Amino acid sequence: MNKPLAKLLAKVLDQPFPAMYSDAYIWGLIPKHREQIWLIAATKSGSTWLSAILKNYLGWDARTITPAFGRREQEPSLRKVAQASASDKIFWKHSHTRASESTDEMIRRAGIYPIIQTRVLHDSLISYCDHCTNESPVGPMAFMDQRHWNELSESARIGFVVDLVAPWYFNFYAGWFSNPLVQEKVAYVCAYENLLSNPVSEIVRICEHFKLAVDLSAIKVAVERAAHEPTRLNKAVVGRGKALSEAHRATLARMRSYYSHIDMSSIGFPD
Repeated sequence: MNKPLAKLLAKVLDQPFPAMYSDAYIWGLIPKHREQIWLIAATKSGSTWLSAILKNYLGWDARTITPAFGRREQEPSLRKVAQASASDKIFWKHSHTRASESTDEMIRRAGIYPIIQTRVLHDSLISYCDHCTNESPVGPMAFMDQRHWNELSESARIGFVVDLVAPWYFNFYAGWFSNPLVQEKVAYVCAYENLLSNPVSEIVRICEHFKLAVDLSAIKVAVERAAHEPTRLNKAVVGRGKALSEAHRATLARMRSYYSHIDMSSIGFPD
């Protein structure tokens, strides 16, 4: 066999069905009619808790839409959506996914009901600092490893979170608050403060928004069950951001000023 023919044969054997790797082929595997909810959340906004409640109440096939975590940005995977093709009711558990055109397209094209979970930013940052200390500082928001985190003083830890992690939050919130899915009220915006105040009422509002069945007794059971599951609830209080210094607050206010055209009152920046 001559060399050009051998190379051609090797290429054909390596990729016998190129079309099967295309997005068009993968979209063809996804059922046209099924119910899906995806919880998209800012980190440290109580999303593990809300995931547990919704999973318990809905009883749907609970899956993860991102292929990996750690330092990787939590982008959704079309392959993950296709792999769930045998399920007609899917709950995509919480992921910290920023808004983008491709994510918007996936949500609309796959017919996913999106929930965007928020929390007052100042409170989230203190909880994030606790998370780095109690669990791990590894994540996509800003680079840090455990050894160097342990060497930082408490004030330096808060400074790191304000200076390097807060920009991720502003990216997340500015992206979603200005996204058509939120502006057109396709997505339901769930405030952690409302969930904490009355979780049963908040689940009712979520179900009514997406025209899902409401069973108050079952919702109460789901909330009670979630209370006994490992949901990473830390202090579970409103107002933790009071621990931030005036200098830190000024830094956050300056960051917020770049998005003066976007309403951020729900995360602690009243205009």
